[in-house]
Amino acid sequence: MSTHRRTAVPLLGVVAAVALAGCRPPRTPPPDLSLDPAALREQVLHAEGRVRSVQGEARVGVDAPGGSGTVKQFIAAERPDRLHLEVLDFFGNVAVVLAAGDGRFALYDGREKVYYRGAATPENLARLVPLRLRAEELVAILCGDAPLVDGAPAAAAPGPGYVTLDLARGALTQSLRIGPGAVIERSSRRIDGAPGPGTYDVAFDDFEPHAGVRFPRSVALRSDSPKVKIDLRWGTMEVNGAPDPALFRLAPPRGARVVDLDAGQAARGAPSSPFGVPAGSDAPAG
Repeated sequence: MSTHRRTAVPLLGVVAAVALAGCRPPRTPPPDLSLDPAALREQVLHAEGRVRSVQGEARVGVDAPGGSGTVKQFIAAERPDRLHLEVLDFFGNVAVVLAAGDGRFALYDGREKVYYRGAATPENLARLVPLRLRAEELVAILCGDAPLVDGAPAAAAPGPGYVTLDLARGALTQSLRIGPGAVIERSSRRIDGAPGPGTYDVAFDDFEPHAGVRFPRSVALRSDSPKVKIDLRWGTMEVNGAPDPALFRLAPPRGARVVDLDAGQAARGAPSSPFGVPAGSDAPAG
């Protein structure tokens, strides 16, 4: 009897360990992905070039200090830095139009009849997208990519259906979840391991085949400094089409007041956020 009691406890431990192991998804990465960090980074860089443009309608929800709500947008983005965002208000009228390309920026606030123009700086783009991103970063995210940190590949680890890739440049680090086809599914930027200015998380979901690539129908962007949440859900869209070049140029409409925002010149005013329910409306945003 004593011998039985001595062997029963270890046996139960083995059974429990096997049971717990069975609850975890197996670490089986996609067979087309390398587990060498440098080689995997090259695979990701190659995959990024597959989507050159996207345009279509989307629902965009924003939760930010300057305003919160959900609006319908027409969006066109073309690498490296061409961007067109057209925001409709609750009643279907054009509220704000932003166009950027070749380093220039223009924004027309149809509610106030004011036209802003200047360089396509993160500060100017943040007049509509409430997060300071370079035009190239914003276009890449709309094209289904997370802009990569220009740093050394530090580590790669297998996961259930993906591989985690870590990049580092000094105090700035980026952790990526790479799925089949070397497509980025998640990205997290940190400075000294913590969130801060210039860091953000982006997650792509609801992947579908478009133009021969896995393209995400949903995008979630998160920042802690400032505290911003942006959720985009594509409706009808076209991947790798040929957007009209006129979309990325915006002339001042007749009768609009023109405000210059060029470098070295103080900004005179800024458009109010188009996100939220218009005054006098009882309907919920979104």
